[in-house]
Amino acid sequence: MRHKNNKKLIGLLGSLLIFTTACTPITQNEADTNLPPESVKAPAEEIASQVDENDNKPDDKNQANSNKPEMTIPPKGIIPTRLTIPAINVDANVKPYGLDESGAMAVPEDGETVAWFEPGTKPGAKGNAVLAAHVDDYTGPAIFFYLKDLEIGDEIIVEDGNQTLTFVVTGKEAYPYNQAPIRTIFGPTNKQRLNLITCTGLYDRKTNNHQERLVVYTELKET
Repeated sequence: MRHKNNKKLIGLLGSLLIFTTACTPITQNEADTNLPPESVKAPAEEIASQVDENDNKPDDKNQANSNKPEMTIPPKGIIPTRLTIPAINVDANVKPYGLDESGAMAVPEDGETVAWFEPGTKPGAKGNAVLAAHVDDYTGPAIFFYLKDLEIGDEIIVEDGNQTLTFVVTGKEAYPYNQAPIRTIFGPTNKQRLNLITCTGLYDRKTNNHQERLVVYTELKET
């Protein structure tokens, strides 16, 4: 089953040649015309080879922790409907999004909704679940404006209406918009991770794009 899931993931990541997180400040005109978002490109062949190469390797230092009791989280994860981040006062609805017509990760048109990458991993399952949202819109700061202020140890809380999962920030990185590591963000792992994505850096009006992508990495808190 795992082998079959990895093949499916390889195909998905191969299709995800364009990875996007709404980085352009939304104006009323842009929202009306539904302009395509900016993107980060990654070669599908490189993604696929990385998945094959690492498929059977232990993830990081999990071998040393193999005797720890397992968490009581359903292995299939949950479908997220709400995200709260106490450290930066985020309380937002989460909705599922897939790929748009250009092959990019679709994102909300408004600045207050958070997108969950539905074709990927569910929060709580083994793998990299991904949430993305705007950093700003035509009214000013959007829901992920203060994502850059998160620190290691801060908690990320995801709910589905019945269950609540708590993730803990383990790190954050800003990448040039065309060099974000697609496999690291979206690819397979033996850990239960949740990655939050938005844009950062200077906004270039000539290219209609922020210069960097910010990724906050988190892992499921042990219970």
